Amino acid sequence: MSATAYWHRITARPLPWLLLLAAILRAIAAFQPGFHHPDAIYQYLEPAHRLLTGDGVVTWEWRVGMRSWLLPALLTLPMALGEALGQAGPWPVALPRLAMGAASLSIVWSAWTLGCRRSPTAGLLAGFVTATWFECVYFGVQTLAEPAATAAVLPAAVLLTAVRPTRRNAALAGGLLAFAVLMRPHYAPSAAALVLVAWWPRFRFGRDALPLWAALIGGGLAMAAIGAGIDIATGATPFAWIVENVRQNIVGGVAARYGVAPPLQYVTWLMQVWIVWAIPLGIGVYAGWRACPALLATAVVTIGVHSLIGHKEYRFVYLAIVALLILSAIGWAELVRRVRERRNIATIALFVAWGLAGSLLALGPLARAHREEGVPGSKVFAALRADPATCGVALVHGASYADLPGSAALRRGTPLAMFWIDDPVATHGASPWVAMARHQAGFNRIVGSVPRTGTPPPGYRTVMCEDATTVIGLCLYARPGPCADTHASPFLLNRVLARRGF
Repeated sequence: MSATAYWHRITARPLPWLLLLAAILRAIAAFQPGFHHPDAIYQYLEPAHRLLTGDGVVTWEWRVGMRSWLLPALLTLPMALGEALGQAGPWPVALPRLAMGAASLSIVWSAWTLGCRRSPTAGLLAGFVTATWFECVYFGVQTLAEPAATAAVLPAAVLLTAVRPTRRNAALAGGLLAFAVLMRPHYAPSAAALVLVAWWPRFRFGRDALPLWAALIGGGLAMAAIGAGIDIATGATPFAWIVENVRQNIVGGVAARYGVAPPLQYVTWLMQVWIVWAIPLGIGVYAGWRACPALLATAVVTIGVHSLIGHKEYRFVYLAIVALLILSAIGWAELVRRVRERRNIATIALFVAWGLAGSLLALGPLARAHREEGVPGSKVFAALRADPATCGVALVHGASYADLPGSAALRRGTPLAMFWIDDPVATHGASPWVAMARHQAGFNRIVGSVPRTGTPPPGYRTVMCEDATTVIGLCLYARPGPCADTHASPFLLNRVLARRGF
């Protein structure tokens, strides 16, 4: 078989193979220990655990009412299945991550579809990149708002930029964009940019376009009604969480206490993650942006809006990262198409180059640091979940709840206590370890930090220690015997968080 015939055979029906490849990589990632950011646990998995079991950690964001219940409500279904699979094992955390990975397959489909509008090779390369690129795989399984929103925006971009959009597709796109905004309201300007750039040249606001605009708005309102219904069902005023979010973070400046970065920080991070590959990525974007100008506008607006906000995190611009990767892949496919001699060899080399780049960049320092977040805590809590003798767990400074995967990763009903520095109720001037020893009857397992900041009480043995790498290390200590009066303790994690304003 000639090289040309072999290439045509591979590219005849690539989408199922691309989706299968993406699904396998995301399934592997979903079962890896760790989590990208404490928000993945305490803003989404823990609220889902509370909806499912009535038990879970409540952080200050939920106490003041600045989060939507939409994503936690969706995560209760895979979490319930995980709980049904057994008390031991990673299922209640891994299955919601697996569900997020399944949702992220919409990005692969979208990239393939947008690329195929230029050429089959562009579709194959764009789909391959989003299926395998390390950021798409890693963030794709995180239980965070940004990946969920991105998984909705990309198919909306496909629907809106079709040659002949239908009212049905417009309504579906409106629902997807509204879902993305409910996930992360900061993406509202990005959604608006996508619609305006996609439709303005052809439809504008003429009479012929009114049915499409009506369908788009109707789809958005339908999704907003679903979001409002979930708010009401959970005892909240519809969309009051958006107002409170703005009041807390923008008016009150609460987000600034978690760090403020300069306007160009996202550019700096992208350069640190992509290193020298940023140059060919930029060349590809320059060559491919005409394939979907609306997607470029979405990326630019996403980075621009978030650059104006003082508190910055890399995940906030995940939508822009995916959009730029897709445009760059399409652009490079277009550049290779222009090579008239030995085209198939050049195309194969292009796929190899993208695959190697994604694999090598995943080993970079910033990418590795992201990947190692939460790994020690996840391993320690996996050991606790597997141990049926655990009746109460105490976290001792500096083992913070933020380094651990929450009560969702423990057996149902396992109490969590925390002894923290400067907590007057817990310490009375004593160190957290001393205070913990005075009240150890309420738990029989201790999680402490590496290096150790104190000594476990007599009778405790070291079960395991996960040493620090780029993140905090943790040790697990255990004593035999039951727990007493745990649920009456003032040191239960939710009571300490409320007391300390965490």
